[in-house]
Amino acid sequence: MKTAGIAYIGVGSNIDPYANCAKGLRRLLQHPHIRLLGLSSLFRTSPVSPVPQDDFLNCALKVQWEGSPLDLLALLLSVEKEQGRKRDIPLGPRTLDLDILLFDDLILETPELVIPHPRLHERRFALVPCLEIDPDLVHPLFGGPLSQFLEEIGDGQRLEVFGRLQEEEILRGRQNGRKANSTGT
Repeated sequence: MKTAGIAYIGVGSNIDPYANCAKGLRRLLQHPHIRLLGLSSLFRTSPVSPVPQDDFLNCALKVQWEGSPLDLLALLLSVEKEQGRKRDIPLGPRTLDLDILLFDDLILETPELVIPHPRLHERRFALVPCLEIDPDLVHPLFGGPLSQFLEEIGDGQRLEVFGRLQEEEILRGRQNGRKANSTGT
């Protein structure tokens, strides 16, 4: 299995979303095996779920990861757990959701981890942030540009730019005077 590579990580929250996204990003960027290569805008997005819940804030980051994809998954799960992530309601509200969307051009299917993320091509909230970082990304499994999947999704998934977090802001732990409630406003 690969021991280093470029990963795209999806970040989302709809419970105190601005603070939880910032805190999760801070925790990831403080890890010695992660080097930030790119960070998308924050997007306010509608939930893709039959469970009634507030809107999400989502973003993506591109990182150089020194370790295996399973090691990265373990880190993401530990950060989610530290922030109180509970998995008692499938597709329900989340304090923090961290997903490996892509890892180089790796195609991996294990009981613990599937790369690329199995629903990446169906989710505007994951595609748009990745494409903001790198408009030429290609889906390793389907072989086409990620941008082609946006047309297939249509307009059913609402997404709007919320703002940007800067690396310095994340690492300092400041929220730059912004406070977001559970709907991100």
